Amino acid sequence: MNLSTTYLKRALRGVVIALMIGVVVVAICNTVRAVIGGFPLIALWGDASFFQVMIASTPFVLLALVDIRAGRPWKVALILTIAFWAFYAYIIIGQYKGGGANIGLGILMMFSPLPITGASLLSLLTLGRLWER
Repeated sequence: MNLSTTYLKRALRGVVIALMIGVVVVAICNTVRAVIGGFPLIALWGDASFFQVMIASTPFVLLALVDIRAGRPWKVALILTIAFWAFYAYIIIGQYKGGGANIGLGILMMFSPLPITGASLLSLLTLGRLWER
């Protein structure tokens, strides 16, 4: 087995795991919103759900494609993804006082993969013994 085949298998496995993480995060967020809001669970899965899953999955897909195998960046990305989506759930469950859609929250969630991915990649620096000489 050559190097490119090995990388492709790892990358594919990582992308599948990334997409599963995205589905689970969005499913939990939708379930909490449905239970608290009294909606049927299936009502919250619509056209935007695909994009929500992609937003939640993006940091993990990037980690998989860059072939990051260390656990710490994946854990950091997972913790920050859960934090962003918990904040999102908290805001959408509460009564929004503005008129129409909460554009600021939408923009925050759309760009949330950037700081999540950045922080997870920065966590790689703590794996080595850079400061112990």
